[in-house]
Amino acid sequence: MSGPLGPLRGMTFDPIKNRYFPTPKGPPPPPSRSSLSPSPPLRRIGDERNGQSSSFNSANAGGGWMSSRPGCFEGRMKRRLDEEEGGEGSTGLRGGRMGGRVRRGMGMGRQRRADAGVPDEQRILSSLELEAEHHSCGCHGEIITSHRSFGEEAYFATTDHGKLVIHNSEGSTSVFSVCAQNLVGIHIDIPRMVTMAIAGGPDPHLHLFKRDPEMLNHVFMTHSELGLKTGDIYGMSSFDDICTLGSAKSLTTINYTDRLTSIHRRLFSDALAVHQTSRDLVFVGQRSGNVALEDLRISSRIQNVVASTQRGKAVVGVKRLSDAAVPWGLAVSGMGDEMLLFDVRFGDRPLRTLQGHVNSFHTVVSMATSQDDRFLFASGSDRRIRCWSTVTGETISPPSAPADGNDLDNPLVRTFNQKISAMSVRDDLGLDVVVRGELMRFGRREYV
Repeated sequence: MSGPLGPLRGMTFDPIKNRYFPTPKGPPPPPSRSSLSPSPPLRRIGDERNGQSSSFNSANAGGGWMSSRPGCFEGRMKRRLDEEEGGEGSTGLRGGRMGGRVRRGMGMGRQRRADAGVPDEQRILSSLELEAEHHSCGCHGEIITSHRSFGEEAYFATTDHGKLVIHNSEGSTSVFSVCAQNLVGIHIDIPRMVTMAIAGGPDPHLHLFKRDPEMLNHVFMTHSELGLKTGDIYGMSSFDDICTLGSAKSLTTINYTDRLTSIHRRLFSDALAVHQTSRDLVFVGQRSGNVALEDLRISSRIQNVVASTQRGKAVVGVKRLSDAAVPWGLAVSGMGDEMLLFDVRFGDRPLRTLQGHVNSFHTVVSMATSQDDRFLFASGSDRRIRCWSTVTGETISPPSAPADGNDLDNPLVRTFNQKISAMSVRDDLGLDVVVRGELMRFGRREYV
C-alpha cells in the first residue's frame, strides 16, 4: 500500500502507524483489515505557538501554518488548489485544474506502457515530452526557489514569497504561507516526519515542523535563528537528519536529533554548491574553483581539495555519483562552460570533460542525475538542457522529430523563456524543470 507520497524507493508505508519506514530485508507483515481504510490527507496546520502542538483540521476550515517568529505572517492557508470558485478544481495548470495534469499523447497511461515492457533508459530520457505545467505560486512574479520530487507524482517546493507548496501522489496541491521572508530551501525527513524550511534574507532563520508520533494529527513547530553574518545562502543539501547550508566562506550544519542546533564551519572561499553524501561528509564547490571534502566530525585548518576547475572558475554545481555508475565519481559544473567528471582519488585532472555545456558566468544553473546516476542533466545560461552519459561521457541527443512535428515538447530541444533554476529526475524517469514560478513536468513519449 502506497502512502501520501506514493511508492518511494527503499521505504515502506505502514498504514497502521500512518508513516514511512526503511524497507526491511525480509517481507513486511501484511496489514490488518482495519488498516486498509485510507488515512485522511494532509490538510492544514493549526495556529499554535512555538513548542506547542497544532491540529490538522478539515480543509473547509480556514487557517494555515503559523510560525512562532514575530516577523512572519499570521498563519493561514493561502489557497487550497483543488478547491476553486465555480468548479471542483482550481485554475493554475494551463488548460485545466491545478490538481490534475495536462497530457499530450499520454492516452495509454503508465500501466499500459509498463505492459509493453520497459524500454532502454537512454531511449526514454532522450525522448521525453511535456506532460503538465504547474503554476503553483499564485502571485505574479513569484519564483520557485527550491524543488524536491518524490516517487512519480509528489513534490515539495518553496517560493521567494515565503510559501510552501505540497503536491501529493494523488495529484492534489496545497499552498501554505510560512514566512514573510524568502524561503531558499526545504528539508524533508520522511521516517522522522520532519519538514524544515530555510528562510534567507537579512535575518536568516529556519522553521521546523515535526509530527507527533503518538498523535499523528498534531505537528510541533519550532523556530531558530541561524546566526549567519550575511543572509546569502548559496547552496543547501541534507542527509538523514543533518542539513548543511553553504554561505559566504562558511558552512552551517543543522541537527535536530536530540535538540535543534546549528554549527558554523569556516571555509577559505564562498560555498556556492553543496552535496552532503553522509551524516559526516560534505562536498563543497567554492567560488575559488576548488571542490573541498569537509569531514564534519573534525576541525582542520587544511583544506582537503578533491577537484578543481581547469581554468580556476567558480564551481556552481557538484554531485557525488554512485560508485555503481562511476567509481569515486564526482560531477562538477563550473563557470566558463565547464562540465567535468572527476575521480576524487585523483583530482588533479578530470576523468572526462562533458562537451556542449554552456555557462557564461551564471550561478543560477541546475544539475540532476537519474536514479542510478548513469545520466546527468544540466541547464545552461543559454536556457537549454543537455544530457550526458556519466559512464561513457557521450552527449545524449534527442531522436529525430516525431511524425506530428511537435519536437519542442522534448526538453533537450526546447529553448526555455527564462533560466532554469531547478531540475529533478523522477522515479518513473520523468524530468521536472523549474522556470521562475512554473514547474514543467516531462514524461515518456507514447511510442517509446
